[in-house]
Amino acid sequence: MAEALVSMVMEKIREALVSKVMEKLGEEVDSVGGAQAELEKISSTFESIQALLNDAEIIQFHNESMQLWLKKLKDVAYDVEDLLDEMIPWPEPESRTDDGDDRQRKGKRKWFSFLSWTDGDDTDNGSIGDKIKEVTAKLDQIAADKNKFSFQLNHSFRGGSDLHKANSQTSSLVDESKMLGRDTDKDIIISKLVSRSNSEEGRISVISIVGVGGLGKTTLAQLIFKDERVRKHFDVFLWVCVSDDFDVVRLTKAIIEDAEGVNTPLTGLNPLQSKLLQTLQGKRFLLVLDDVWNDNSEKWDELWLSFQSGAPGSKILVTTRSEKVAKTCMPSAYMHELKGLSYDDCWLLFSRIAFDGRKVEDCRALEKIGREIVNKCKGVPLSLKVIGSVMRSKRTAHDWQDILESETWEIRDIAKGIFPALLLSYYNLPVHLKQCFAYCSVFPKDYQMKKDGLVKLWLAQGFIKPDGKREMEAIGGEYFDDLLAQSLFQKVVIESEYEEEEEVICTIHDLLHDLIQFITKNECCIFENGKSYTSSVLTVRHSSFIATRETSHIPSPLRHAKKLRTLLQIGGSTISTIPDNLFHCARSLRAFDLSGTIFTGMIFLPISSSIKIKELLISIGLLKHLRYLDLSHSPIVELPESVSSLRNMQTLKLNFCSRLQRLPSGMSAMVCLRHLEIDETRALKYLPEGLGRISSLRTLSRFIVGGDGGCKIGELKRLDSLQGKLIIDHLERVGSVDEAKEAQLENKLHIRVLTLRMSGNGEVERMENVVEALRPSHANLEKLEIRGYIGSKFPTWIGDSSFSNLVKLILMDCNNCTQLPGLGRLPSLKYLRIVAGLVKRVGSEFYGNSSGGGMNGVAFPKLDKLEFHNMYELEEWELRLEDGDIMPSLHSLTIYKCPKLKALPTHLSKSLTSLCITDMTCLPYGWKQLESLETLTIYYCSKLRSLPDELGQLKSLRSLDIYNCPELRSLPQGFQGLTHLEINESQMLAERCKGEDWSNTSHIPSIRIDYKRIK
Repeated sequence: MAEALVSMVMEKIREALVSKVMEKLGEEVDSVGGAQAELEKISSTFESIQALLNDAEIIQFHNESMQLWLKKLKDVAYDVEDLLDEMIPWPEPESRTDDGDDRQRKGKRKWFSFLSWTDGDDTDNGSIGDKIKEVTAKLDQIAADKNKFSFQLNHSFRGGSDLHKANSQTSSLVDESKMLGRDTDKDIIISKLVSRSNSEEGRISVISIVGVGGLGKTTLAQLIFKDERVRKHFDVFLWVCVSDDFDVVRLTKAIIEDAEGVNTPLTGLNPLQSKLLQTLQGKRFLLVLDDVWNDNSEKWDELWLSFQSGAPGSKILVTTRSEKVAKTCMPSAYMHELKGLSYDDCWLLFSRIAFDGRKVEDCRALEKIGREIVNKCKGVPLSLKVIGSVMRSKRTAHDWQDILESETWEIRDIAKGIFPALLLSYYNLPVHLKQCFAYCSVFPKDYQMKKDGLVKLWLAQGFIKPDGKREMEAIGGEYFDDLLAQSLFQKVVIESEYEEEEEVICTIHDLLHDLIQFITKNECCIFENGKSYTSSVLTVRHSSFIATRETSHIPSPLRHAKKLRTLLQIGGSTISTIPDNLFHCARSLRAFDLSGTIFTGMIFLPISSSIKIKELLISIGLLKHLRYLDLSHSPIVELPESVSSLRNMQTLKLNFCSRLQRLPSGMSAMVCLRHLEIDETRALKYLPEGLGRISSLRTLSRFIVGGDGGCKIGELKRLDSLQGKLIIDHLERVGSVDEAKEAQLENKLHIRVLTLRMSGNGEVERMENVVEALRPSHANLEKLEIRGYIGSKFPTWIGDSSFSNLVKLILMDCNNCTQLPGLGRLPSLKYLRIVAGLVKRVGSEFYGNSSGGGMNGVAFPKLDKLEFHNMYELEEWELRLEDGDIMPSLHSLTIYKCPKLKALPTHLSKSLTSLCITDMTCLPYGWKQLESLETLTIYYCSKLRSLPDELGQLKSLRSLDIYNCPELRSLPQGFQGLTHLEINESQMLAERCKGEDWSNTSHIPSIRIDYKRIK
């Protein structure tokens, strides 16, 4: 990490020297007169040291003196970076000219100096010049001390400088879903899980997977967990990552929340155990406890009490590195020892990654070296994947030979069993990726890192190097993707449909986490239960603390962390106080996360807590380096004005601050602000005037149109760099068409998700004209939602085929519209939801035009899911042959509260496989045509007495789910293809199916009634 830090600081020095910063500062402050010469000297000294750092970071693993030398070097590098931040001025906030057009501004940009704060308000006395001389003296001593060590300047490998070049020629990711060499292990364990031997019947038993780190225990457990044989055998499936914190209360709570899918407000062990016993009552469950380290039998016994209500045959699958742990998990039915892969499987895994995208002849030339490298990985899949990713970026036999002959392979007992292959992969990263990856040690093991949030933290720390062309966030996203491609990140699969903004989430394997924790052991620390494993917080630069609902304060040792640059809260808390001198002490803080200070919807702190949080944030104005502040999910009512003085601020997150009513009036002075996130801040009624002058804004998740005060919609005019998601709220406050046009939405080329939201009030004609004038850019728009529209007709642009990237469209509460717009010409639309209460008929006008089909005779060519909600007047849905090919890709249809709909359309797509009908008095007719229907769900039809006979004759139907239909008495005859029947809260039907109608349903393999499996 020292090499990456020094490289970053040298780059910043170069930027300062080539710019006119020194000249500008020299004009303002006499003490800076000699600063340029001193900076040049610092840069030269760093350069003389830099060539040694790659070798030094290897030597430190067996030389404590080298560790100390590197620590001193990094301390000085951090101090230099802080000084540079103090010296570089801010641009002056943009001011509005008389005509309100920024393009008419003339003259040079003015600057605000940081020096006034440094010289006048800094607790560390001394001018900039004095501070520069002080760090110069320290650096000179470090440079002199380097002669005590024997460096090898021609080390056998250097950072992977050709990584980007290689990646541009090959595919970026390897399919990790294919696990090699574990089929036998998988089958053995599954057979143990689904077996019903006499010795195990009537009790819960444990299956353990035991093996050293990196063998793929978790991946094997995941494949078992998803296997069809397992899914058919158990009723309930639970997964909890245990790690090294075997806290019975935490684990019991986590199991309950996984079972129910929501957070639980319970805290004490007794109520939690009672709740879990109730949750598992009579159900055959499979619980996976992943990555267990605890071998304390008393704790196991305490946890075990909560499982006793489960049905016979329930199983617990444990993954652990320790055989002792496996033997402690009593009663243990079977312990499976996972061994290293066979040589053939090792070679197949390695070559699949390392040779990806290469020519056959090149692979043959490198095979001999590659096989020798595989031998060094000792059959460990993680080592093979990581080193394979390294070799993929090495283009020549000479590069491969360098890796093979690296002395890193000979390092033993690095730390906690870290494999040399993992260390090699780290030191072969380019310096910018080393820094970004090592920073992740601030997160606890198994933490799920969101790509967007992590990139913003990297940005706050200055890790992302601009290239003058692309957005900084795009460059940071590429860093993230590179680490993923190098198998240093593991992608978490999030199952979601039509997610307009795919949330990329990754974790780090335990062994890789051990590696970066070792590398950053003097710089990063994690506090848990108020304690950390760092000897002194005085040297800590990045810290996080694990919070729970019982956490009422930030760990007190952090009040002495003068060097702190990152402070993150992990988890929810009830913090209402901060150590008095935290902000006075940690003046170098760049990222501060206090999100989750309440559990949304469960614990509501009194108003006094909101006041306390505001008071403790008043002194936040001292943090002149602060670039990232996250107060999401906190009870804050208003941000103090001091936040406006944080002109280095890049990211301000206030999502789900349900009480937030006011933002600082001076926010337009936050000239570096790039991301303002205010999702779900319902109490916030307006934004401060002048927000439109922050031309650096890239994210403004919610824009609230001001009435008598606050931002007018015209302030959006100059924010053409906005990207991602934009919600425009209270459009009923827009007074005229001309005012709406000032927003110039057609110039917002990078908006991918747009919501136009109204309160349902206003003049009909004015609102029709306003929404018509708000035509967005079609360039990249993927999701559009219009909510609360009171017009009688939709805007003419809404179905325009130029919106070629639009995937998701939602028309909500458009209750004055009597006719649906023509949407069939949208070429990429996959998801459509419509809520329009006055529409009586759906016909050819909906498909694109009056003459039929929208796109060469095909309307809605890619529509996959269609939902009609609350269409109380809908009587007819017509779909004629002459309309053309309509919705050929439709797979899912939902009809919700459409009580007057008599029939399904005659020529509904034959691709339809799933139908959900909710809150209907009777079912529409027209079932015979649904030849491909596989899943039928009927919910909340409280007056439904019978089902059409045609349903029983649908040969393709496999699953029937009926919920809360209390008047439904019986099922029609047939259902010969049905494999799953579920009936909940429908008492008459349930009794008939279990009793006199059992002969009609007994052939169905899987039957659940009132949430219990009866077959």
